[in-house]
Amino acid sequence: MLSFNNLNFINSEHGRPVRIMSEFLASKAMLENNKINKTIVMFGSARISRENKYYKAASELAYKLGKWASGQPEKYAICTGGGPGIMEAGNKGAKESGAPSLAFCIELPFEQDTNPYVDENLEIEFHYFFLRKFWFLAKSSAIIVFPGGWGTLDETFEALTMLQNKKTNKVPLVLFGTQFWKKLINWQMLIDEGMIDQKDMDFIYFSDNVDDSFEHLKGKL
Repeated sequence: MLSFNNLNFINSEHGRPVRIMSEFLASKAMLENNKINKTIVMFGSARISRENKYYKAASELAYKLGKWASGQPEKYAICTGGGPGIMEAGNKGAKESGAPSLAFCIELPFEQDTNPYVDENLEIEFHYFFLRKFWFLAKSSAIIVFPGGWGTLDETFEALTMLQNKKTNKVPLVLFGTQFWKKLINWQMLIDEGMIDQKDMDFIYFSDNVDDSFEHLKGKL
């Protein structure tokens, strides 16, 4: 049997490098085959209901950005993690605007199903979180983060760390829901304690309004 047809080998510890490379290259091929040059990344809680104000705001903002992107020379996609909640809202807005609706999904013990607003040819499922994180940032032109839990915080601080250390292109990062973010994290304390510089806060734009977020992002995309 050819080794690449041997699933026992592919799924073994020795086959892990092959699995990692497969996820990297499959994502690259999907973007290139669909001529996706840039992404606008949106993420937040998978637990937010469709009646929640943040769901509605995320859908509306994705719609406005999708409409704007349709008139640009480069092909943008609205990109989410593919799940429910804020991710569904982002893909819904993208779908309704006619923009490419992209999802970098992940194997999880819950919330497994991809939301119905992801384009069929623009979905890929990851096993490895680090590869998913890489692709979230690799093509991103903007990052919009809505309130969320562990996963949202993980992705947020990953992006801020990369921006701070110039390991990714400098892109606008919007934290939507000012009260949530400023109550959750004492940003000023981080500055006062010398853990970050005042200039590090320049990476963040706080917003509570769809139109305000759209105008800020449009001016930087």
